[in-house]
Amino acid sequence: MTGAVIEAEGVWLTRNGGIILEDVSLTINSGDFFAIIGPNGGGKTTLLRIFLGLIAPTRGEVRVFGGPPSENRMRLGYVPQSRTFDFQYPISVMQMVLSGRLGHVHRVPRRYRSEDRTAAEEALETMGISHLADRMIQGLSGGEQQRVVIARALVGDPEVLLLDEPTVYVDTPTEAEFYKVLATLAQRMTVVLVTHDIGVIVSHVNKVACLNRRLFTHDSREISADMIDRAYGCPVDLIAHGLPHRVFRHHEEGE
Repeated sequence: MTGAVIEAEGVWLTRNGGIILEDVSLTINSGDFFAIIGPNGGGKTTLLRIFLGLIAPTRGEVRVFGGPPSENRMRLGYVPQSRTFDFQYPISVMQMVLSGRLGHVHRVPRRYRSEDRTAAEEALETMGISHLADRMIQGLSGGEQQRVVIARALVGDPEVLLLDEPTVYVDTPTEAEFYKVLATLAQRMTVVLVTHDIGVIVSHVNKVACLNRRLFTHDSREISADMIDRAYGCPVDLIAHGLPHRVFRHHEEGE
């Protein structure tokens, strides 16, 4: 498939008199590895939930595969922030991944079929965690748990994968491997990634949007200092690409 998979035109969202999203327009095309960056509270997670049809915009229009988000939600895979999941719940890796197939099981009582288990095994293999299938999720590392969550999203065979801060609880060495996995996934599906990690993403993604209530730029992988300042509203640390540390610009005292 080619062309737009997600389109937003003039999207506004207000809550209790406050503006959460202001006149946001963007297009995500099939095959994009699209990153959305911006400060906490800037509306990034909210925008993903609008794409999923979980929140209706106050004004404007969102189309997913040319139609209403609620009608095409099954074609999207969603990985919410890690704190959404209770990793202390007594469930195995295979059981958790299989739960991503519940939307495909229409019989009552709901029972998994052989094709559901095959899909789960393939998702585990894709994420490199087949050997963990019988392990309990609470005994896994943060990086392993996050791979399980993504496998759960993949088991439904989505055409678009939406990820909300997938590396926020992952250590730095694991994070580098994690982005390699996402880059591999981006070769077979559209990937939309919400992240704070400005430095790493530019080596993988092909488009970046800066969102802080308003959308400041998209349709390019280039990130300029001016673009970041406008999105964050204050001086922001710039990344030394290829180096294991951040380079901070001088902040005036009191800023």
